[in-house]
This record gives sequence, C-alpha cells and structure tokens, in this order.
Amino acid sequence: MSWLADLIPSPDTRVPVTFESLTQLLLPTWLCCYVTAVLVLLPGTLYARLALLPVSLWFTFRTGTRLDLIVQYNDDRLLFINEALTLAMFTMALRCIIWTFQTKPLYRTIRADSEEPTSPKSYTICQVAADALELTNNARGIGWNWSKGLYIPEETRPTHSRIAFILSTIPYYLFSTIIFDSCHFAVQSFSPSTFGSGVGGTIFDSSLPPLQMYLRSTAITLLSGFTVCYNIQSLYYASTIISLTLPLGQTPEQWPPIFGAKPWSATSLSEFWSRKWHQLFRDLFVSVGYNPASYLFGHAAGVAAAFFVSTVLHVTGLWGMGRGGEFLCTAAFFMSNAFGIILERLWTKVTGRRVEGVWGNVWTLAWLLVSAQPLVDAWARTGMIGTMFFSEGARPVNLISRAVLGYNVWS
Repeated sequence: MSWLADLIPSPDTRVPVTFESLTQLLLPTWLCCYVTAVLVLLPGTLYARLALLPVSLWFTFRTGTRLDLIVQYNDDRLLFINEALTLAMFTMALRCIIWTFQTKPLYRTIRADSEEPTSPKSYTICQVAADALELTNNARGIGWNWSKGLYIPEETRPTHSRIAFILSTIPYYLFSTIIFDSCHFAVQSFSPSTFGSGVGGTIFDSSLPPLQMYLRSTAITLLSGFTVCYNIQSLYYASTIISLTLPLGQTPEQWPPIFGAKPWSATSLSEFWSRKWHQLFRDLFVSVGYNPASYLFGHAAGVAAAFFVSTVLHVTGLWGMGRGGEFLCTAAFFMSNAFGIILERLWTKVTGRRVEGVWGNVWTLAWLLVSAQPLVDAWARTGMIGTMFFSEGARPVNLISRAVLGYNVWS
C-alpha cells in the first residue's frame, strides 16, 4: 500500500494557516464549488461541469490533506477543527460530483416539496449569483427541487416573525448547549487522563470483570450518543440565530428542527435514520450511494451503499485529526446498521408486520448501543472525546458549578 501513502500526504506535512495557504488552497477550492453551483443552475452546462470536476476534486483533496488549522496552538484537544475541515472538503467534493452529473438545472421552490419555481426560468446575473451562494450553503435542500423526499420535523416555534423565531430559538440553543456539555463532561469523567484528555485511550477497561467492563463501555457509548446529538443541535441553533440575524435574506421556514422529536424514541432502525436523526448528509448518501446501487442491484444494495458512503465520510473526517481513520471500527457501526435495516425489511416481508412499538424501540436502542461501541472506542483512542469545545472559564459545566459550588468541576 506504499502507493496510497505516497498519494495521501502524512498529517505532519500539512501547512499552517497563512495568507499564502488560504489563497492557494482554501479560496480556489471554494471558488470551484461555487462555479459548479452556478453552472448547475443553468441549462446546457454539462460539458463545462465535466471539465471543471477534476479541478474541483483536486483542490478539495489538496485542501483537506495539506491545510492544518490548529498547528500553531499545539493542543491535542483542538484536533477536531482539522476533522471538521476534512469533513467539509469531502462533502464539498461529493456535492460537486452530484451537481456535475445533474441532467436538469436545479432551481429554488416555494416549499421544499413543491415543484413550482419561485422565479422565472430565465435567470438574471444577480439571481444566479445569489442562488448559487444559497445552494453551496444549503445542506438539506430546503427550498430546492432536489430535496424531494426529505423528511422535515414538525415546527413548534413561531414562523410569522423573524424576531419571534430568533427569540424562541435562544432557549433551545442554551438548553442544547448545557445538555451537550454536561454529557460531554460525564463521558470525559470516566477517564480524565486518557480519553478524557487529548491523549486518547480505549473505553474498554480490561482491569474490570467482563460484565462491569461492558456496562461501563455501554454507559460511555450512551452518553456519547447524547453528546453528539445535542452538540449538533447546539451548533444548528447557533447557526439559525446568526443566519436570521444577519441580512442574508433567509426566513424562519428555512431553519426547521434538525432532529425528529426524541431520537431515542425511534421504534425501528429505519425510522431512526430516516426521520429521527439529522438529514444533513441525506442527499450525499442517496445520490452517490443509494440511487446508483439500487438501480443496478436492488434496494438492499442501495441501503448498504448509502451507509458505505457514510462510513467513508466519517473515516475521512476522523483521518483529519492526524491519528488514522479507524475504517474497520467506523464501518462496523454504519454497515451493521445497514444490515439491521435490511433485516427489518425482511421481517416485514416474512411476517407482514412492521418493526414498531415498545419492542421495536428496545430492538432499535439495543442495536445502536451495541453496534456503536467500536465507533465510540475509535473516537476515544484518537482523542476526539477529549476535545475542548470551550475554554475552561467559558465551559457551561464550569459556569454552572461556579455559580452553585463556587469552583470549577473541570480543568
């Protein structure tokens, strides 16, 4: 595999953020993506998109493997920022691929599930520029014709007024941030000197009897799931507030809830992944994985392909931390969930009954908790659990503990 090592630069060869690195790597990468977005809005641009695609893929690869956003800080707890960079580059590459092979121009709609365009098909230059910018920043496709089939959770906040919507979002942001940091603190507290820090370490304590060891790893896995869920929600609510406060022309309808109500209440794996979990990467998994594989080999192959694309996406992000991509552990989680969804479909065909109800919920949670342990262990060993999202003084658990106890509970 020496050719692979030669193709993918070692993490220690990445360069810091400078004016030169930004203009040679990040800026042209974004411009390629933006130009592709412009072209996919216009008819008759297929050959131009095909010509641009290799350049776009090259720049996303170079930026993801050559740029280091936190080398100057020399702090292992900030490695997640590089993970976010490689994840962003990979998703950008996939979106460029999808847009390149789009047979019909994309356009904005009145509603996400509407087929009626909101503006004339003859674009003005300003419309093209604005819509392309919106397209590059729209993960779920809300308000676009390509989001057909997207599940949008029910909205409970007032959408008649932007100010009212922002004010009603603030409590959600604060609550999600506090719960996220509390769960993160709880996970780190299991082993502050190993995976609770940037050093990393396994969640499986071999010094304990097997039953205690797996009960401990299960508790860590459960808390890690809540950490991820509420972390994403916190970031999403913050983005909602910022995007609607700035003069970007966005409306509350473009920022519906990111998760279905109570993801842990899912009564099947199918419901969990299609309606309860966030759908930020749905189009990537469907367009690159499910659609071509299901067309060639059927539904089961499509499901497996979608989860394989998810595996590669998460491995790429994890690789960005500079400690390996942990492919086998990551694949163990996502591909086992694909297998579980296929089993549910087979169960329905054989018995005529859907997986649902109380026992469906037990099945779903048990499958997720068992299958996620190798993934969470990979996170722990690579130092992701030891990530520092807040400074010591601004960390929510410390702010609360200082107000109640008079001292920081974490440092």
